[in-house]
Amino acid sequence: MPPDLAMTTTSGYVPVGQALTTSPLSPNVKKYSNTVSLYTNPSNSESCLSSRPLLLFLPWLGSHARSQEKYIQLYFKLGFDVLVAESSLIHFLWPKTGLEYAGQLIDLLMGEKDLCSRRLYLHAVSIGGYIFAQMLVCSSKEQRDMLEMIHGQVFDSLVVGSMEKMATGIAQTVGIPLLKSLVVRGSLLYFSLLKAQTADYYERGIQAFWDNPINCPALFFYCMNDTMSDHKEVDKILQEWEKQGIKVQGKNWENSVHAGHLRRHTEEYTNILNSFLCGLEANVPKSRL
Repeated sequence: MPPDLAMTTTSGYVPVGQALTTSPLSPNVKKYSNTVSLYTNPSNSESCLSSRPLLLFLPWLGSHARSQEKYIQLYFKLGFDVLVAESSLIHFLWPKTGLEYAGQLIDLLMGEKDLCSRRLYLHAVSIGGYIFAQMLVCSSKEQRDMLEMIHGQVFDSLVVGSMEKMATGIAQTVGIPLLKSLVVRGSLLYFSLLKAQTADYYERGIQAFWDNPINCPALFFYCMNDTMSDHKEVDKILQEWEKQGIKVQGKNWENSVHAGHLRRHTEEYTNILNSFLCGLEANVPKSRL
């Protein structure tokens, strides 16, 4: 199978160099594939492309356009363009495809002229953090150099902890509550039977996240009642990154919703994010919130 066709069928990715398509819903959206889209801030239309900050937004599994729009508009108000890269269940259940997808995202950021000259930032929600961990694993020296150009990183509802946490995350994609426990047990059995193709990949991603993070300021949103994210493990990550000289900030709510902190705590979330971004050494316009 030709490489380009293989990439397209594996992850829905359109290789660099192929023509972009414009969404019929908005002239400000360019689609690189069925999962990767660039949202151009309408207020940025007169500014130089290279001067516009770019956010790589890695949303949670199964997120809808309406939910993503809230984050996009939040960053629009800060002068960003937003590149949304959605993940699919296969990226998680068969991590090799997630690793390939992560590598393709890095290559896109490196090779696409509309993206490679930008000041780059990251906002990953839930399983989006897993995709970013895979980006850390797969990066060659050139890819790593590109990732090191990230100026700020935000992690929301990071899925971290035991394999049960990961299985619970998969179960959340099932709409029928009675089936969730069955999905959790089935997922754990699947991880056990295919350890070399699943759990071992997860472990490498986790280790890269702990031991080889990007050295730029980081903000974590999390809560104590999240069944998919162990707040104690998030605390440990903050402490470990601080030891490595990374400037970290965390907001931990006692009660909130996985991947729903913005919805549950809108004003507080927005103010913290705004303060974090505007505090970075970057040419980010002052928020008009």
